[in-house]
Amino acid sequence: MFQSVRARLTLWYTAILALVLITFSVISYAFLARAIRAATDASLSDTAREFAGAFSAEPVAPSDVRLDFRYSDRELMVFDPRGDIVASSRTHMPAPVRQHLTLAVRDGLRGFQTFGKFRVFAVPIDVLGHHYTAVAAQSFKTQNPRLRAAGRAVILGIPIALLVAAAGGYLLARKSLEPVTRMSAQAREIGAGTLDQRIAVVNERDELGFLAITLNELLERLQRTFESQKRFMAEASHELRTPVSIIQGEADVVLGRPDREPAEYRASIEIMRKAALNLTRIVQNLFLLARSDAGTYPVHKSRFYLDEVLSDCARAMRSAAVSKRIDLTCDTASDLAMFADEELIRRLFLNLIDNAVKFTPEGGRVSIQARQDGAHYIVQATDTGPGIPPADQSRIFERFFRGDRTRRRVAGAGLGLSIAKWIAEAHGGNLRLERSDASGTTFTVLLPAMLPPEVSVEVVEGLAQRL
Repeated sequence: MFQSVRARLTLWYTAILALVLITFSVISYAFLARAIRAATDASLSDTAREFAGAFSAEPVAPSDVRLDFRYSDRELMVFDPRGDIVASSRTHMPAPVRQHLTLAVRDGLRGFQTFGKFRVFAVPIDVLGHHYTAVAAQSFKTQNPRLRAAGRAVILGIPIALLVAAAGGYLLARKSLEPVTRMSAQAREIGAGTLDQRIAVVNERDELGFLAITLNELLERLQRTFESQKRFMAEASHELRTPVSIIQGEADVVLGRPDREPAEYRASIEIMRKAALNLTRIVQNLFLLARSDAGTYPVHKSRFYLDEVLSDCARAMRSAAVSKRIDLTCDTASDLAMFADEELIRRLFLNLIDNAVKFTPEGGRVSIQARQDGAHYIVQATDTGPGIPPADQSRIFERFFRGDRTRRRVAGAGLGLSIAKWIAEAHGGNLRLERSDASGTTFTVLLPAMLPPEVSVEVVEGLAQRL
């Protein structure tokens, strides 16, 4: 029963209200009893003082006075110094209580005192040269009916109030949680094929409206991620199909003709080897991107020099550049110390230089330049290729994107730039397209520099701004 939120809210609401009502009732009962006690004390004091004042005005021996007391809820007694009662109204005080009162009068009783179930007030009076004590007494039984009535009202009123409050609280909780139930039903209907649906927002300015907006934003992110994954899988399958088809086709050709020349076998095997290398490269890139998306790719940082890595990358790509008669140059500052993952940084610039060499026509130029600017290193890769069409420039870092037909004819899966951009961002840097037009293309890489321990980034940036 109490697994329901409505039931738990009602239970907590009722329990808190019960605690409040009980506390209020106990405090109110205590204040009522105290007020009744104070009223009783005031009445007894007034009665005793009025009686004493009457004797002072008309001195008469108490033994000669007959006390015909007009109040039926209290008693009046006059004691001599020895504690004997010399005058008394009609009394209902039990003998043991009266004996205690007599002893107290002998000891000089004054003011208020409680004897058993009686409250008394004693005041001294002087009559005809003799000292007496006038005592007004009232039983607590006269207070009990009012207190019992208050107690019955509390005992009967609290359960009725709690029942009404529980019913109202349940209805209120049900009404308040109705939008949550409706949102849950709508969310339950949303699946992989209906991620474009959204939860209705009734009032965007209250908490439930904020919850609905948050869930819709979550669904929006899930939809984008899901569509990206679907597109990624489809494009990956398409890219993997080409080298697999090449390998399978060449294998069928080799096995279909047992009398082929050794040179033909070598040519087929070379084709299969290149296709296998391409397939391996695609699988490795997909594996890297998958782990980077999951945030589980290990980044092993160490100290090295960026200028040395750039020189090695240029030398590694020089043979591909020479085959197309491309002038590949690398002009970097010296001692560009870095603290990063050297293997990933090397892969970043190999992808960037390879991309530049691929799309630069024969006889063109590719230049790599690196310099330090404050707390960052700026590396620029410039080529003299045909440039990237303006319509494609915003998408060049998307996975498997290769733009127009001219760029699609160049071998590759369209993953190099997306991997390079991820590597730069994983190291706190950035990769952007600086410019691209008919005269060529320039990519700029921004990477954090490794500064000496005694020089802070703020100091270097401040010096760079002043210079």
